[in-house]
Amino acid sequence: MRAWISRQFKRLTVRLVVSHVAVALVVLVVAVLISGWSFRDYLIRSQTRALHVRGEQIARVMTGYFLGTLSKPAAAYLINTLQGTLDDRLYVIDQTGTLLIQAGRSELPVVPVPPAVLREVLTVGQPWSGVLTGSHATIVAAAVPVVIGGNIMGGILLEQPLGGITRTATSLVSLLFWGELVAVLFAGLLAYSLSRRLSRPLEELRRSVEGMEAERPAIAVRIEGPAEVEELAQEFHRMGARIADQMIRLEEEKRARDALLAHVAHDLRTPLTSIRGFLEAVRDGVMTGPAMDRAIAIAWEETLRLQRLVNRLLQATRIQSGMAEKERLSLNQWIGDTLQRIEPLTREKGVAVAWQPQGDVELWGVRDHLIEALVNVLDNAIKWSPEGERIELATYRQDHPPAVVVQVRDHGPGIAPEVLPHVLERFVTGDQARSDSSGLGLSIVADVMKEHQGQVEVHNHPGGGTEVRLTLPLPAESTGRDGQGSPFPVKPKARYNSPTRNADQAAREDGNRI
Repeated sequence: MRAWISRQFKRLTVRLVVSHVAVALVVLVVAVLISGWSFRDYLIRSQTRALHVRGEQIARVMTGYFLGTLSKPAAAYLINTLQGTLDDRLYVIDQTGTLLIQAGRSELPVVPVPPAVLREVLTVGQPWSGVLTGSHATIVAAAVPVVIGGNIMGGILLEQPLGGITRTATSLVSLLFWGELVAVLFAGLLAYSLSRRLSRPLEELRRSVEGMEAERPAIAVRIEGPAEVEELAQEFHRMGARIADQMIRLEEEKRARDALLAHVAHDLRTPLTSIRGFLEAVRDGVMTGPAMDRAIAIAWEETLRLQRLVNRLLQATRIQSGMAEKERLSLNQWIGDTLQRIEPLTREKGVAVAWQPQGDVELWGVRDHLIEALVNVLDNAIKWSPEGERIELATYRQDHPPAVVVQVRDHGPGIAPEVLPHVLERFVTGDQARSDSSGLGLSIVADVMKEHQGQVEVHNHPGGGTEVRLTLPLPAESTGRDGQGSPFPVKPKARYNSPTRNADQAAREDGNRI
């Protein structure tokens, strides 16, 4: 039972109703306390004013008594007539405070009048009204001087018990209490109705979450209620769309992993089979002499191919892990180090890389990853470039936003239109027949650019070949601006060329250098 009550008090509807009722009860208690004091104070002030007015009326009648024209019995008769059935007591006193006439209810408790009040009335001639408190009772009293010809002849003192006032105030407070209690009940019902309207969309959201299917996570929830609830439902819609996108991406990644396993298994099985076959032939003495040397050479090449594939996979994993630390590095140093790494490839293929350095700037990034990215771009350009052709590499700066652009263009056959939108994905190759392509190169480039908040763009150049553009943001403190898209305004350094150029190639490149 206790657990059920605890669960119910955790519900939004119950908490809203309880909070509304609690606030209403606090307001009720405060209102009753303030009203009780206010009613009593108002009734006391009203009664003292009434006693003061009646005292002035009686004082005017008593002038005849103090002048001797009105006998004491006649004065008492007039006083009783003026009092009527009022629940009070009246004293007529002379200037010395001596009691002359008493009328009204004699059984009322006696509360002595303070001497200061008598002096104020009988000496100064100032009327007084207020509350007198004795040892056994509290009364409302009013004292009015009798003034004749500017002389104070005596005074009229009226007293009335507080019982009637207290009963009236209590009745008013009781009426207010029950009225506000009914209002509290209505407030609780209204709070329940409003809380249900607030919680209904939340309940629908909860049921939608419970009914989500892993295969189809898209969520449709009716939007209603206050603006905050509508915003929550809209955000829930967006969250559902994001979950759906993530599920799609997870499916795509699953397919990519399956493709990776199939691709790696295929690429590993073929060279391993060749290596095993040649080694078994050498071990069994089937191949000797030149045939054995050729078998060992082929096994060596297959081993190198396996090593390249494994290195590519490891490099892609390290880049995606994002664990490397960034550092300041020089743009020209980055390009120069990369060109030194691909020098054996350019020499083997007989192509040249033409690069004319501009002013240098500092970048903020992971040196090894950036080199790996540019190596992959140039490696693709070298593979697809005809022998004796050149690869054009350019660096320039843009100002909006501040960034450095590295552009690589080859003069190969370009990329097929149906493949071009997917070249940055894993295991996508321009020619499935090429056994030396793992389809990881440009995906690694895309991962490195993402790691550095940069961009990579690949498109076919109108003049032929493929153009890859790497855009990297510059640190805020980098200098050397000269307008958007303009080269760095620093005197160019000596241009860099791949060392594998014959005289004809050098002459042609010198005449067509970008």
